[in-house]
Amino acid sequence: MMLTMSELIHPTVILDPQAEIAPDVQIGPYSIIEGPVRIGPGCVIEGHVALSGPLEMGRDNFVGHGAVLGKSPQHKGYQGEQTWLRIGDGNVFREQVTVHRGTEQGGGETRIGDRNLFMVGSHLGHDCRVGDGCTLINGALVAGHVVLQDHCILSGHSAVQQRVRIGRLAMIGGLGSTTKDIPPFLLHQGYNCTSHLNLVGLRRAGFPVATINSLREAFRILFKEGRPLNCALDRIEADLGTVAEVNEFVGFIRESTLGINPARGNDRKHRSY
Repeated sequence: MMLTMSELIHPTVILDPQAEIAPDVQIGPYSIIEGPVRIGPGCVIEGHVALSGPLEMGRDNFVGHGAVLGKSPQHKGYQGEQTWLRIGDGNVFREQVTVHRGTEQGGGETRIGDRNLFMVGSHLGHDCRVGDGCTLINGALVAGHVVLQDHCILSGHSAVQQRVRIGRLAMIGGLGSTTKDIPPFLLHQGYNCTSHLNLVGLRRAGFPVATINSLREAFRILFKEGRPLNCALDRIEADLGTVAEVNEFVGFIRESTLGINPARGNDRKHRSY
């Protein structure tokens, strides 16, 4: 038997008249849906959740107990402007996750793609851009304006400074933190320190051995030969420029404005770029 909307939404829910809720959305007890919030089909909102608009949420998302999504940004320049949180499809926000809307100065929206997992107590700041398939493990903290490319992983209690970019399939180890960009495919451990390629992630993603070996060589040239940055990147392109993933790696670094971290074990001449 199909349940009606009144049966799917607990009677203690506070539902703003501006909200647009798909007919099959489930909302648990004592949740608050505030302002212009749009929730797509198949979403499940557990109890004691706060959703504040302007907020758009696609289909098949799960929001766990006590999560707070779409509150105003923690930014001293915010003066109540209408800014957005836009969420794609199939995301999971576990208990006590917090995600803030954007700022006018930062483009006006925080945007999250599809099939991301935000574990317990993780935080995503204003104006962030999250791709698809990312994982923020318990207590991971992401400051404003950060870009998380597809399938990156932020381990438990890691921290990312504002405006940093984390590349595709990159990973920050537990308790790690960074004030600089982390290129695609790398494993970052500790404070501002690259460890090596994210080999486990690359293998799980089905990367061919030849591609992984090319990335190994690119890593060696960049971090182990002691070349100036542009010389190292030119050498990588000359030797390995036919490999798409290597070009992605090099292109990300060339576009960096914050620089990248040094590799663990390098002496002083192998400084961060």
